[in-house]
Order: sequence, then C-alpha cells, then structure tokens
Amino acid sequence: MMRLSSLPLLLLLAGCQSMGAGFSNLVSGTIDLVTGADEATEPPRELVAITPQLHIETVWDTDVGAGDGGYRLALGPAVADEIVYAADHEGHVAGLRLADGEEILELEVDRPLSAGPAVSATSLLLGTSEAEVLALERETGRQRWLARVSSEVLARPAVAEGIVVVHTNDGAVFALAEDSGQRLWSYGKAVSRLSLRGAAPPVITDDTVLIGFANGRMAALRLGDGKLIWERQLAIPTGLSEMERVVDINDAPTVHSGMLYATAFHGGVVAASLVDGEVIWRNAEIVADSTPAVSWRYVFVTDTEGNVWGLDETTGRAYWKQDAFYHREVTAPVVYGDFIAVGDYKGYVHFLAQEDGRQLGRIRVARSPIRAPLVVAGDYLIVYAGNGDLTVLKAEPKDE
Repeated sequence: MMRLSSLPLLLLLAGCQSMGAGFSNLVSGTIDLVTGADEATEPPRELVAITPQLHIETVWDTDVGAGDGGYRLALGPAVADEIVYAADHEGHVAGLRLADGEEILELEVDRPLSAGPAVSATSLLLGTSEAEVLALERETGRQRWLARVSSEVLARPAVAEGIVVVHTNDGAVFALAEDSGQRLWSYGKAVSRLSLRGAAPPVITDDTVLIGFANGRMAALRLGDGKLIWERQLAIPTGLSEMERVVDINDAPTVHSGMLYATAFHGGVVAASLVDGEVIWRNAEIVADSTPAVSWRYVFVTDTEGNVWGLDETTGRAYWKQDAFYHREVTAPVVYGDFIAVGDYKGYVHFLAQEDGRQLGRIRVARSPIRAPLVVAGDYLIVYAGNGDLTVLKAEPKDE
C-alpha cells in the first residue's frame, strides 16, 4: 500500500485540468496503487477448466487503431442503426456494419481522443484529453464543431433531443447544442481532495440528466435548462483515512422500472428512487465502482477485487458470488440474453448463469486487457480490447 508521502501527487490530480492523456495516466497510476489494483496481496486467479454449456461464435473481428493505449480511457464501442462505431486514443474513428464488419466509415482526427463515441441520429460525439468535445457528421465523418470545456473528458458524452451533455474530470457538467456546440448550461461540483481518476458518464432518461459525483452525491438535472430537480448523498464518507473516505460515483447509474442503481467506491451498491433520489436499499459490503446490470429480478455487479455478485433487485441481498475471476480486473457485467457476460485483463470474455453465477463458457478475443464496457446489440455481444481489437460474438446454449 502506498504511504502518506504519495498524497501531494494525488492532490495534484484534482487540480490537473488538461495536461494530456500521458500525464493523466501517470497520475492515475498512483491512484491505482493506492486502491490496491497494482499491489494485490494475491496474484490474479488462474482460470480452471470448465465444461462449456454454450456455443460461442466469433461473428467477425478487426483492428481499430491503437485502442486506449493503456491509458484507461473512456473509449468504447457504440451501436446505432446496425453500425458499430469505435475510436482509438490517437484519433482513428471507424464505423462497421454490425452483421459482417464491413467498413462504412473510416477517418482520422487530429485530436488525442479520450472518451466516446456517443451516437445520435446525425452525429458522433467524442471527448479529448485536451478539454474538448468534438462533433462529427455521422454519415461522412466531417467535423461539425469543436468546443472547449473546463477539463479532460474522461466520461462518454450523452446526447438526446439535440443536446450533448458532458461530465469533465474536474466535476463540471456542460450541455452543448448538438448542431453548433454552443454552451446551453453548466453545473459544477468541486472535485474531492482525494478521488479516483475519471468521471461518471451522464445518463439521459426522458428529459432528465443523471450525474454522479466524486463526493458521493447524485444529481438529477432537467435536460432543457439544467435546472436541479433533486440531489442526494448516495454514499456517506466513513473511516479514518483519506482512502477509506473515498466515495466516488465513478460510473453511470442504471435506470430500470422507475429506479436507479449505482455503485459508489466505499459506499456500496445503492438502489434509489428515480423520482426524488431517496435511497431504497444499500448493500454496503460490496466495494465497487462500475455500472450495475439489472434483469427482471437481479442486480449484477463486479467488485474492485474482480468478484461478480448477483443481488436481489428489491432488497440488495446477495444471492450469489462468483470468485473465479479474483484480481482478474473484470469489467462491469452486462445482461446478454439469459446470461451475463464480463471481460478480463487477459482478453477473455466469460459467460455466467444469471440465477447462480456458474460459469457457462469463455472465449479469448484479444491478447490485451478488456477495459471498455461490453455492449449488447440484439443477439450480438461487442467487445473492444485495450489494443484496439474489436470483436463481435454470438452465444447460445449447446444442443443437449
């Protein structure tokens, strides 16, 4: 564990506005050490043989540039109208047909990309490590506009109703006009003295924007004008040390049936009312900072040690815990048909049963870590690895 002498460098992170992905990654490495990601008391758990119960097909795979370059950026695939869009940190942007991988769009932008793309009917929206938001025409790739914001963009933008919402690394939220990049409104929270690198992506549901902050608070803002609808402290700092008091909401909440489900580092897994943010239940035993997945009766979440949990949707009580991926840096789970899926640091994708977490199948799709969230599009599962490998999978039960 890193000692107190590291704190000046940590404090520098909060004040870092736009010094590029390389510098931010240098500082974020310190955060990783403090949280234990690089000083695990035990090595990553080796995978053991399983009896596959699924037929897993690689529909197609390709290379999309340099991926995230190892910088742990918010670059991941997005799907719209049967086209998969992806970008790398060096400025390569691609659009590929979901069914067969045929290239529909390819271009280079002269920007260090750090987040996105987000997709609307007409635009691709990307964030940069130099405090910019870039809008491209979706069909041609032509630049529509480039807007300055207050800090590095380390969360995927959200777009709806002609408004682009961006959460920057210094805790500010900006709404920009999709057609021009003009600033429409802003909302800000001071970054906590010690926080994890990154910012929670905004989530737009109907005419409401949900934003989680590094101080453990969640805000609901009106999309049209940024007016505050409600704000709640979802996670309360406890503990004696600075590290124990970190309660970042560092990833997007999941909205399901009038509820939001979120994780807060050292604040547990939380279910709250979408109407007013009132906390309905909290499972404080799980330390997590990734987006939960929700099915008809379960909430699935990955903790910071790589364990995958299945919780009761109405109470938060743990039904099961899968510890086969301990310290394998697994991604947030996604619901894929009757299964859930996660990726890991060795490029494997694992499929689990929803009801008990047992392993049903696995496939290796890359020789580098999978950090980007897996994306489900109908029968397809889209995987983007850190080295730029983009893979589309299909999985179904084996015939008896």
